[in-house]
Amino acid sequence: MNTQIFKSVRVFAPSDFRLIWRDGALMASMLFIMPLAGWAMRYVLPWLADLLSEWIALDAYYGLVVAGMFIAGQPVLIGFLIGVLFVEERDQGTLDVLRASPFSLPAFLLYRFAIGITLSLVLTIITVLLVGLISVSWPELLASAMLAALFVPVVVLVYAVFIKNKVQALMFVKPLQTWGGLPAFLVFAPMPVQWIGGLLMPMYFPIRFFWGASQGQPEWWLLIPGVVIPLSLLAWLWKRIN
Repeated sequence: MNTQIFKSVRVFAPSDFRLIWRDGALMASMLFIMPLAGWAMRYVLPWLADLLSEWIALDAYYGLVVAGMFIAGQPVLIGFLIGVLFVEERDQGTLDVLRASPFSLPAFLLYRFAIGITLSLVLTIITVLLVGLISVSWPELLASAMLAALFVPVVVLVYAVFIKNKVQALMFVKPLQTWGGLPAFLVFAPMPVQWIGGLLMPMYFPIRFFWGASQGQPEWWLLIPGVVIPLSLLAWLWKRIN
């Protein structure tokens, strides 16, 4: 399997790069939208904090805003893009050709997962650094970004298993963004509701971890449910697609 994955990288990576390069909107979404939004937040958030200072101390929630928008947003975006690409390839018969090739579908998917997780991890870190309003250590930032990046393959497999065509794939993006960002509001709910919501919307764990780290109170135990729950989802979805 490892040999097939390395072969998949060598064979499919140039093709994927050409496909992304031809589609300017896809490349812009993947490489520029979140970092540019992070750079803009560097100036927008302080302006909003001054504007709303009479009603709320917004600067106390910078970490939560950044977590909900970028820690959660980047992997959902990457997963969406790769998921749409998978649906397009399925509609075009590319996967039928793959079955007749020396490459297996699991190896192909693992290659896509590796690319997606790497992109999510790198772009999330870049975006948070561009915001520049939150003080977290490198281990805390890496842990937050990695926890969130585990949802890239989850989103891809949701598209692979449940989405029938590209029209459905594009319509599903709004519920997907809500599912990714809504857990930021769970931190204001009573604790039993937070845990139940975390089971239904597991992006709660990287969001809560990052916000705690931004306040100087990282909860490292959150890494346990933050890893176990998405891996359990992955195992279930992997079984469905196989």
